[in-house]
Amino acid sequence: MKSQPTFKLGQAAVAVLAALSSAPAWADEQQQTNADDFPVERIVVTGRLQRTASEVTEERRESPQVADLMGADQIARTGDSDAASALRRVTGLTLKDGKFIYVRGLGERYSSTSLNGALVPSPDPTRSVIPLDMFPASIIQSLSVQKSADPTKSATFGGGHVDIRTKAIPNDTFFKVSVGGQYNSQNSNDRLAAPGGGDDWYGEDDGTRAMPSSISNAFNTYGGVSVTDIFRVVGDADQAQAINQQLALDMNRDNTISAHDTDPGFRGSLAFGDSYDLDTGSDYIFGFMSGLYYKRQSENYEKEEYELVNKQGDLNSSSVVKGTDDIVQWSAMWNMGLELTEDHKIETFTTYLRDTSDDASISLDETLDTINEDQALQRYAIDYEERTLLSNQIRGEHFFPYLWDLEARWQYTDARAERYAPNELNYKYSVVEGADGQLVSRNIARRSDAAVYRYSDLEDDTENYGYEFTLPIEFRNSVLRLTGGYNYFERARESYSTRLSFDASRYQTDNLIGEFDEVFSDANIQNPDNGFALLDTTSETDDYIAAQMIDAGFFAFDWNFDDVWRITGGVRYEDFRQVVLPLTQEGEVSDEGGRNDIVDYARAEDDWFPSIAATWNFNDEMQLRLAYSMTLVRPDLREVAPVRFQDPVTGFDMVGNSALQSSDIQNFDLRWEWYLESGSNLSLGGFYKLFDAPIESVQVVTEQDTLLTFQNAEDGWIYGVEGEFYQRLGVFNEDSEILDGFFIAGNLTLSDSEIEIRPSGNIDPTNTKRRMTGHSEYVANFQVSFDSPDAMHSATLVYNVFGERIAYAGTGGLDDVYEQPFHSLDFTYSFYPTDSSSLKLKVKNLLGQDSEYEQENHRVFWKDSGTEYTLTFAYQY
Repeated sequence: MKSQPTFKLGQAAVAVLAALSSAPAWADEQQQTNADDFPVERIVVTGRLQRTASEVTEERRESPQVADLMGADQIARTGDSDAASALRRVTGLTLKDGKFIYVRGLGERYSSTSLNGALVPSPDPTRSVIPLDMFPASIIQSLSVQKSADPTKSATFGGGHVDIRTKAIPNDTFFKVSVGGQYNSQNSNDRLAAPGGGDDWYGEDDGTRAMPSSISNAFNTYGGVSVTDIFRVVGDADQAQAINQQLALDMNRDNTISAHDTDPGFRGSLAFGDSYDLDTGSDYIFGFMSGLYYKRQSENYEKEEYELVNKQGDLNSSSVVKGTDDIVQWSAMWNMGLELTEDHKIETFTTYLRDTSDDASISLDETLDTINEDQALQRYAIDYEERTLLSNQIRGEHFFPYLWDLEARWQYTDARAERYAPNELNYKYSVVEGADGQLVSRNIARRSDAAVYRYSDLEDDTENYGYEFTLPIEFRNSVLRLTGGYNYFERARESYSTRLSFDASRYQTDNLIGEFDEVFSDANIQNPDNGFALLDTTSETDDYIAAQMIDAGFFAFDWNFDDVWRITGGVRYEDFRQVVLPLTQEGEVSDEGGRNDIVDYARAEDDWFPSIAATWNFNDEMQLRLAYSMTLVRPDLREVAPVRFQDPVTGFDMVGNSALQSSDIQNFDLRWEWYLESGSNLSLGGFYKLFDAPIESVQVVTEQDTLLTFQNAEDGWIYGVEGEFYQRLGVFNEDSEILDGFFIAGNLTLSDSEIEIRPSGNIDPTNTKRRMTGHSEYVANFQVSFDSPDAMHSATLVYNVFGERIAYAGTGGLDDVYEQPFHSLDFTYSFYPTDSSSLKLKVKNLLGQDSEYEQENHRVFWKDSGTEYTLTFAYQY
């Protein structure tokens, strides 16, 4: 990377405080209450894996809010490998791009994520939420999705809040090891790859791809890398050109993409833990839990992308792509706990996640000028990125019987997320096709951007801490619990990016023929007849720094009337401050050509957010919930920064809008729940949300290209109904051991939404009234599972589908682009030869479904990901 500016993040935080007036507040983001804290009657469910569902069922039953939960054993049964894949089984949840969860048809901006109850940063710079595919199932204890807000949670609550809880400390010695392999039906295709480094197996670049230090030095010495920048300092044109070319020679040019055999994937995990009685004369217990997970596999894919020019389906551009994504994921966790009698407990959680993607692809790109011709551009792309997350947390729970049974909880969390992309490279060939479709000629395009390198690095540091106190007050037939607390959250982000281009616009024709490393060999770069030059194409706002601070406080009550009525509620106050500062290449704060002042990049807001919920227990089996709350959704740092970036889902370039405002939301929830003694359950519910100024992504058509930006709509709403059931088939014939091993489960969500968005400036949406982006009118899941009477076999067939949803809004008279329904059918079979060992087969996407987007009834995007087979052996004691 080029040298970092002297304007550091600490100063950015100071700039926030200086630019914005704020006042101290109170609050905390309450830690998730364990089900063990409630003296409830347990439901017993028979079967090797069926019985484990009762634990999360009871937690959901006793929760004062509308919530859904999944336990580790439920995830294991469906065979989902990560948190994202598992959560799409939850009522009303859909999965986007394999990473992001949509709750009740609302985009990922309307869901928030915490890790063991604490907010952590996202390593994906294009999203405010964490890519949930980073969390492997092997470290997850349970997943909680809270769908109705309460004062103890962040006010940025839209569709729901997801809390990922890592493995708990075991009561006894625990050890588990597993190894497995993966094969995809696409593996029969050739794997595309470019040469890498010696540490690629580990998911870390060894420096092969990194930007040379000589280029960083050039920015410091000459203020840039172009011949013009260097000439200003050295004063000699020939010397400046020689220095410029030497910088190019220092860059990694071993980037020829070629085909290779596709090896089967590998994955493995190791987990162990124990607890000890310290035998100090007191009831002191210490325990720990540790886990490691590793996965490496290649994912071949084919996709097509089209851009329409009119309603008749004529094309403005097309791209047919074949590629391979080499993935390395590994994680580690270390959790410890100390119980100082039954009244005091302290726990620590350390979690490290690494997700590395090395994507190589070749595409044939055609534009309006070449679609009906025999000429085209062949584009080679290498996208290498490392995403990491490190979270350290300590929390405590205390009970003081001598202080009127006062309860205290506290936590401190420090986390860092990083996205490091040392080698994002695109290079282009001009090709001519013959009548038979074969290439007649192929040479590097004679363009100033024949090859474009991008080096980028984003670091996001967060710190949050808080505490809360709860005082129970007993009456004759009721108990009132009063809770108050404080929470502080701070984020500091640095994002740097450098774009460099190989200028081949003056190359000799013969020297443009060959592979990448041949065309840009030492001899060709230094050949004066080629007129090679290294260009700096970094934009004015590629770099930025940001800071965010939130002081929050809440007061909450929980009133239980004779175990028949339970009323909870309260109010939350948040004081929010944020600044996003674009930087020039010299590291100074950019005023964007005099258009903005530093205070224009800062924002401050504070407000009160009330909520109330009631639960009516008809009897021991049935209850009715009703909830109301006021919340909001704030624009993400990237969405208000005047920084151009590429959206990985749509492929469009995107730019922030500093005029974005927060969206206020009113939430209404109603749900009826029935829990039978047999373990079966049924629930029916409804929800309604009103939005003021919802944030939407919209297209902007410029003279140069088409990009996406963000705009506040006027208003919007969404409503729907959802139902869920779990039924053991053994209740229909208690004498049948086979039937007793079967159970079915499913859920269905039906909903509708609408927003009104007006044209503004060069934003001209085709449909000013439409559904919300990402909203599906229906989401369905169905599961059939079987446990054999001898407990040696289990099998599960799971079906998931979502209705079409708007991927992005249309403009210029063209209709919106709709993502088509994806019918997912997965099968898992487990064999338990002994109590300590198991063999599991998972088949994902049995139907071989493709991802597809349509506009004006024409396909504008298609991707084939194939059918995946995974076989895993596990041993534990």
